[in-house]
Amino acid sequence: MLGIMRRLKYYVACSLDGYISRRDGSVDWLFTDQDYGMAEFFRGVDIAVMGRRTWEKVQELAPGRGFGPGITNFVFSRTRPPGVYQDTTFVAGDIGEWLWSIRQQPGRDIWLVGGGEMVRSFLQQRLVDEVILSVHPRLLGQGVPLFPEPYPEAELELSGCKQFPTGLVQMFYRVRH
Repeated sequence: MLGIMRRLKYYVACSLDGYISRRDGSVDWLFTDQDYGMAEFFRGVDIAVMGRRTWEKVQELAPGRGFGPGITNFVFSRTRPPGVYQDTTFVAGDIGEWLWSIRQQPGRDIWLVGGGEMVRSFLQQRLVDEVILSVHPRLLGQGVPLFPEPYPEAELELSGCKQFPTGLVQMFYRVRH
């Protein structure tokens, strides 16, 4: 008998005007004064999947470190050859086939880290199960969009919301398939 299928969760911070970073990829505007639910989220996932540019930004912010013990990192890249590099597995090919094979393995949920183009690809194939937004009370005016166009229309159902004294609001949505 099969267990519960591993869910793919897009967990991301964004500005109130819908950007995940500045144009240069910097995230210096993100609140770092407390955990904002990250530890709890990390306990529920054991895989992080991202695009190459996001992986490079992670390496810039924390060289040689992933997202912690117990989280396996996968990076989709059109420019790097598949294989293992610095405890990260680089993959190429169809994201749907990759996700199907990962979901067949036992484990916790899967974190879709980003970036925007990578998320669009998962949305286009209707593979995202949950969207968790940490909205920072800041207007950037420009940057890398949360959902770059074109992306498919999707119906979401609010499953929860948390408000923090700093003004940060976290919204939890289930994607209706």
